Amino acid sequence: MNHWLKTIVACAVFFYTALRWTLLLEPSFTFADDPSPAHILSIFSSSLTTDEDYCLTSTDCAMNGECIRASKDPQAPGICHCYAGWKGNTCEVLDLLPIPSSPGLVLPNHTSSWGGSVIFHEDGWYHMFASEITHGCGLDDWTTNSQVIRARSQSPYGPYVKQQVILPTFSHDANVVLVEHTGEIVLFVTALLGVTPVNCTAGENEEGHPIRTDTTNSTAPPKDTYMLWAPHPEGPWSEPVLVLNSTIWNEDYWAKNHRFAHCDANLNGIIRKDNSFLGLWRRCETPDLLTIPHTLYASDWKNASTYQPSIEPLFVLTGSGAEDPSNIWTTVGKEGKIAYHAIFHDEQATRCMLGECPNVGRHAFSLDGKAWSYSKVNAYNGNIRFANRTTMVADTRARPHLIVKENQLLALSTGLKPTRESGYVYTLVQPLRLDGDETVATPA
Repeated sequence: MNHWLKTIVACAVFFYTALRWTLLLEPSFTFADDPSPAHILSIFSSSLTTDEDYCLTSTDCAMNGECIRASKDPQAPGICHCYAGWKGNTCEVLDLLPIPSSPGLVLPNHTSSWGGSVIFHEDGWYHMFASEITHGCGLDDWTTNSQVIRARSQSPYGPYVKQQVILPTFSHDANVVLVEHTGEIVLFVTALLGVTPVNCTAGENEEGHPIRTDTTNSTAPPKDTYMLWAPHPEGPWSEPVLVLNSTIWNEDYWAKNHRFAHCDANLNGIIRKDNSFLGLWRRCETPDLLTIPHTLYASDWKNASTYQPSIEPLFVLTGSGAEDPSNIWTTVGKEGKIAYHAIFHDEQATRCMLGECPNVGRHAFSLDGKAWSYSKVNAYNGNIRFANRTTMVADTRARPHLIVKENQLLALSTGLKPTRESGYVYTLVQPLRLDGDETVATPA
């Protein structure tokens, strides 16, 4: 071995030892496994990539991991060590497992469902609140045929079985929030009760869309946001209370663009120990119906008069914006920083209301609930693997929700449209890898 090669190997050994000491590399590896200089150098080079992948603090890891450095120098770059459920250089890609045989909420008789929001309750069940599209219709008829239902499962991954109708047509965008310090269940929905659904039970046309035999509803209803609550997932539920009026909060869009549109707000969030509500919502803001996310704050989640939507953009977006904010969850890093997290359905490439709906989502986080950072990479996409080794590229994958139990992320719930040709949709639940588990998650 010549002098230069010895020097390179010596440097590689030094850096490898330092990296391993700080848990940057897999601790089970030893040089006895393969002591060749080429193998040592390959490990070193695969651990450190480019400058943009380095971190200085856990915020560079999107607060989904810790920044581990080989040096005590605070300016020395490190590498993100992701928490369970996350992967990637900046810990903003969900570490998804193949989907088991019970893929979430699949209603009988080919009935469509959309967007399952899930909580784990002390009764031992996972309760999902989702939209059921009635009378044989697909997602295209959500503004008339959607109703909010509750389903439950003893496993976070399903199968979820329908238990009751919470609100009849028209109701949609069900987002459930558990008030952890009181045990109350809060539900945010888009609704206008009393809308007569259309009938799509005559089959499908040549394009695969339901044939409607009753088209008495010629215009979409206003998409206002209501809040209702209950002491238990089964109820009894309070009367719905209006918390966000879509006419008021979209009127400047109408005034600027001279175009009529009711954009549902997709309101979701978290209720804190002081009973305040931190929410995320969206509205239409360009002629092409680009939707911009915003924050919403309420000092008392039960008092509708305290709900104050912000019109300041949450972050700068290109293309068609983002929608469908998930439930907000929190993490606390080793540095003591508390962070708020959410997943959005990303629409920067295409827009559902423009005829093409994307199948990707992105992560966002905030240290104060006001200023948010939006990821540059997708947290999930439409490439789906099943436990039986089959795969799918979904036409649409939206309405993301994270299933959380005792501060541990367990699974991703999304509304799924398998193909563009059919209007049929269902609610898919995909497990996350936990603590290095390489196996496919199975129902309990």
